[in-house]
Order: sequence, then C-alpha cells, then structure tokens
Amino acid sequence: MPRPTTRDVSPYLTALQNVSINYRNPMYIYREIFPVVSVENKTGYYWIFDQGPWIRERSGVRAPGTRAPRAGYTLSTASYVCVNDSLATPVPDEVVQNAVGALQPLINAANYVSDGLELAEEIRVANLIAASANWGYAASPGTIWSNDNSDPWGDIDTGMNNIVSLTGRPPNTLVMSWSVWRHLRQHPDFLDRVKYTRPSGRIEPEDLRCLFGFEKVLIGTAIKDTSLEGQTASPTYVWGNTLWMGYVPETPALDVPAAGYVLVWGQENRVMNRFREEQEHQTILESGWSITQVVTASTSGALFYAAT
Repeated sequence: MPRPTTRDVSPYLTALQNVSINYRNPMYIYREIFPVVSVENKTGYYWIFDQGPWIRERSGVRAPGTRAPRAGYTLSTASYVCVNDSLATPVPDEVVQNAVGALQPLINAANYVSDGLELAEEIRVANLIAASANWGYAASPGTIWSNDNSDPWGDIDTGMNNIVSLTGRPPNTLVMSWSVWRHLRQHPDFLDRVKYTRPSGRIEPEDLRCLFGFEKVLIGTAIKDTSLEGQTASPTYVWGNTLWMGYVPETPALDVPAAGYVLVWGQENRVMNRFREEQEHQTILESGWSITQVVTASTSGALFYAAT
C-alpha cells in the first residue's frame, strides 16, 4: 500500500517541524561514466569507424609525376532502441489536507518518483560496467585486494596498459564500489606511498587520481533493496564488488572511442506530470523518459570483478 496514509498524517499526532528520516541515495554517478546524449529518434543507429585503417601506416613517398598512395577507411553501424522507463505514485487528498510537521506529501511524492528513475538508471549502467563480456580486459585479481599480500597497484596498472595498448588512449576515469574502496584505502600498497607526507596517514580518492593520472575517481555508494515489497529491507551495493577504468569524454563527441553512453529520446530533463483521479480523490505524480544504455567501445574499458 502506498504511504503515507491518512492515519500517518493525522492532525492528532504531533510531528517535528524540522526533522524527518529518509534513506534515499545521496549521489548517483552513472552520468559521470556514461555521458547522457539526447537523440532525435527513439530507434536508430550510430557509426563505428573500424580501427585498423586509422592506426595503420598508410602514407608513402610520391615520385614526381605519379599519384599519391591511396588508402581508405571502413565503418559499420550499431543500433539502439530507447524504451520508456516510468514511475508514478498516488497522493490521496486526505493525506495532503492533514499533513503536518516536515511532511510535504506532493513534494515527497515527486522526489520519490524522480529518485526511483535515477536509481534504476544507476543500476542499469552498473550492470553493464560489471559484465565482463562488455570489456576488452576483464579479470578477477589473482589475490583479492582485501588480502594485504595482494598487488592492487600492479593490477590497476595492468588494466591501464591494456586500454592504452588497444586504443592509444590512457583511461581517464576510475570507478569502484564502496566495498572495494574500503579495502584499497587500507592497503599497504597505497598507505606506504603517503605515510611520510600525510599527517592522517589516510588514503583519499584524490591520491589514486594523482598516482595513476586519472581525471576522475568515483566511489559508488548507492545501495538497492533486494527484498520483496513488505519484507525487511536487504540493501546491497549497486556497484557490487568491482573496479572499472575507462575512457570517458568530458562531453559527447564525434570521433572519440567513448566507453559508453546513455541515450535519451526527447527531453533529457524529465517532466513531472501531475494529474487527478477524481473518483479516488487523489493526485498522481508521474514521470519517465525513453532511454537506453550502450557500450560503444569495449576496448576503452577494463574491469576487475570479485575484487575483494
């Protein structure tokens, strides 16, 4: 049953005016990994230039009175389909009329719907990132990183080298789940590098950015409930037990081997629709977007799974 009910907002109950407790995720990072692109058509395709002709030596000496050496490139296409992802929640009139304290039923409902769509997109991108078949390099560390005898520095360096060897571009973005970060920030491999210069002796994400040359280091802290509705919540990390690195352009661009994109048909900024159900005496808050997620350059990413 949707909440709050009229009993929850009874005027005979005293509620604090400036305190409420909520567990919505404070941050989603999927847009930092797969940039969002607005597309004109709900279904379509995008061009993929074959790599070989662009990195093969192809110029040569032209003798007087002869033509220059000629070469050409080839390309292919990949298709996409944006599907409608939507969510709605009802707000009975009685709940609005009797709400007291910090409860704002219509605002709370709009936030609930918007957050639900963002969480769903975070989960979809995280699932693509965690799929080993999607990337040119994917492995589980030989010794998991929760073991002090492991070599996360060497493993990360191996992943970086693989991307450079396949694309000519160093990865610029590092992404890991909180369950991975909590072990890396205590690992001797990294602590030894700051123990003489850091009064706190603590590793920060900024250290990994500087040590390896990444532009962004992202820690995925979002959680999701895996229990059925009505059961006790069973939260797990959306980003699982993985570390991923890849090439992510600052903005969507032509001729760039971006690891992936989120494609949105129509308005990227979702509209919150509000409409009435008169017989039920309630207002419905509803929003959605037509969206899909695509891995566009598998060689631009490297994944470590079951990392800790």
